[in-house]
Amino acid sequence: MTTRQAPEIFQIPLDDLDPAGLPPRGTAEFEQAVIGRYALDYAARGWQAVVAVDDAFVRVVAVPERGVEPKAYVLGLLQNGFLEDALPVLEALDGMLDDAEIAYSHGLCLSELGRPAEAVAPLQRAVELDPTHANAFIALGVAFARTGRADEAANALRDAVKLEPENAFAKRNLAAVLMRSGRAAEALPFFRQAASLAPADPGAQLGLAQCLEALWPSHVKEAAEQYKAVVKRFPDHQAGEMAEEALTRIGHEEMRAAVDGGLRMDAVMYMQAAFDRFAKLDQAKVGQIVMEIALLGRNGLEINKPAVRYTLENLDGEFSGLALLAYMHVGFRMFDPKGDAGTGLDREYEAAVKMRRER
Repeated sequence: MTTRQAPEIFQIPLDDLDPAGLPPRGTAEFEQAVIGRYALDYAARGWQAVVAVDDAFVRVVAVPERGVEPKAYVLGLLQNGFLEDALPVLEALDGMLDDAEIAYSHGLCLSELGRPAEAVAPLQRAVELDPTHANAFIALGVAFARTGRADEAANALRDAVKLEPENAFAKRNLAAVLMRSGRAAEALPFFRQAASLAPADPGAQLGLAQCLEALWPSHVKEAAEQYKAVVKRFPDHQAGEMAEEALTRIGHEEMRAAVDGGLRMDAVMYMQAAFDRFAKLDQAKVGQIVMEIALLGRNGLEINKPAVRYTLENLDGEFSGLALLAYMHVGFRMFDPKGDAGTGLDREYEAAVKMRRER
């Protein structure tokens, strides 16, 4: 089997050319001489070469006999993740061809390499060459967003959504741009649509929950339910971890709201009980209890509904959600007296410790 040879595609600044034997720069003779230099060199090797010269660069596309077609070659580099190798090839081709796919790939490559400001120009060129190229509008919107140009990002992503109303990625990115701009109410329908179109996308599902939370307090219950769904569906994904943290945050806010920001004396009493019960157990057993409560809390504890009861394998009895949170805080502090238990009950703990000392 014969291996097809890769083309050679590159561009060289005219300032870097060896001027020996060349006519004065800027003349037609100079352009022809530069073209001839490269074309003759590749012809001697049996290759076909296309050479273009402008005010700043000479660009060359040279293909050997039975070689890989240039566009297919560079797109193959991109598909296989060879971004650094693909970039100079794309720069050369984009400078020679009016090809929307090449311009899009050029901009996308720059964006993926962490150079979104440079990506804007080729992506704008892509949508000018093909106003129906939805992916180019999405990439342009993302590049604008990454460079802090929120309004332009939203406009580009709206164009993408108009072109492809069922494109979940476009709607998710548009929603994210709107929410980061403080327009959560405007973002919400797009997050809902993205989450519906892409139920397996953790980013869309988490984004919907975050948007609902941003509309506090009117949508907080729905936000909590959505966060719970994210934890359940994506337990090993970063989105699941972020959802767990959000559920804790919502719980803290609701707990404080229930007492107008004051001490939760019921939590203080639960901590007193925890001190008494843990004093009779060895440290390893307390650690098992803390871990069990933490795992149970991954799906959220109903800390403001005392009628909802929970049971543990490692501790007898029935407990409210707030009681379990208080027990976990006390147990955690036994292992790390200065650590952050993440329960939001630090003031209640201090009060419980003081009351215990004063007995």
